[in-house]
Amino acid sequence: MKIADSSTHAKSAGTINSAGSLGALIGIFVIASVEFQRHWPTGTGMIYLGISIPLLIIWIAHLAGWKLAERNAGLAVDIAIYILVIASLGIRFGPSQSTSELATTLLFWAPLVSAWWAWRYQNLAFRMWLLLGGFFVVLTWQLASVHERLDEHLILSLLVALVVRYVSRSSTTNPAATMNLRDPLTGLPSPECFEAELAHVSSIFDRHELPLSLIACRITPLASASLQDEQLCRYAETIANRLRTSDTPCQWDRTTFMILLPNTGEAMASKVAHGIRNAFDHLDFGQTTPLTVTIATAQHQAGEDPMSTVSTLENKLATAAE
Repeated sequence: MKIADSSTHAKSAGTINSAGSLGALIGIFVIASVEFQRHWPTGTGMIYLGISIPLLIIWIAHLAGWKLAERNAGLAVDIAIYILVIASLGIRFGPSQSTSELATTLLFWAPLVSAWWAWRYQNLAFRMWLLLGGFFVVLTWQLASVHERLDEHLILSLLVALVVRYVSRSSTTNPAATMNLRDPLTGLPSPECFEAELAHVSSIFDRHELPLSLIACRITPLASASLQDEQLCRYAETIANRLRTSDTPCQWDRTTFMILLPNTGEAMASKVAHGIRNAFDHLDFGQTTPLTVTIATAQHQAGEDPMSTVSTLENKLATAAE
């Protein structure tokens, strides 16, 4: 059984789950939109509007299938929080030097911000506490004269951060108990997820005697060149664009992609593979060192161990590369 190498697993452990980031993005969008309506048409309302529009654009881009939106959703949430903090400082220490209602609202959001940072930076302890501490220093500095019980907000926020951090770490203490559903680089299903889907689909198709095929694509750089992350992402995107929603692609290892094609015979799988190869030929990486692309197909035989089909496909791939 072939799985992603140790460097891929280490990178996956430090990567934020895109679903959680998108959930946080929607949460802060809803809160900012409500505050915009509540403060309209004041300057504070315009600040919330300025926060809401980019978040809405990122969400629309995610719905349109842009992987870039998913990968940067967490960063967008962080930037939105920083902008609100900076804006509250500008109001508090501006010409009028009045108490900032924006900062007052942020103070009551502090537990939510603490929970977000504790989850987002769960593998970066020093950075998480630095950001959390800086957030409270800023708010305490400008609001101490208005709110006498800042300690209550501080204690609640720290408790929330500790609970979230404990829960998130407890869920990752036993890696075997969880499955990495997505490859952190390409966004494709992980090898573990692919194997589980292959076992599930093959059992169904064996029962109903339906065809099931696999495609393997291996990209090998020539000479002393190396395969760059950007190249892998473009190959992954090209593969995904050529498949049906029922098909399952994955990055099997650093240079190999596997594709599961339900209800597809090997002849049709060969046509799909030919289309993928043609799409690869149109990719331009602006380099003189070419990349060798090897593609092979295999049809799963009823009653056969699905991993045996994968082994057969890998043997075909190795033979074709010779």
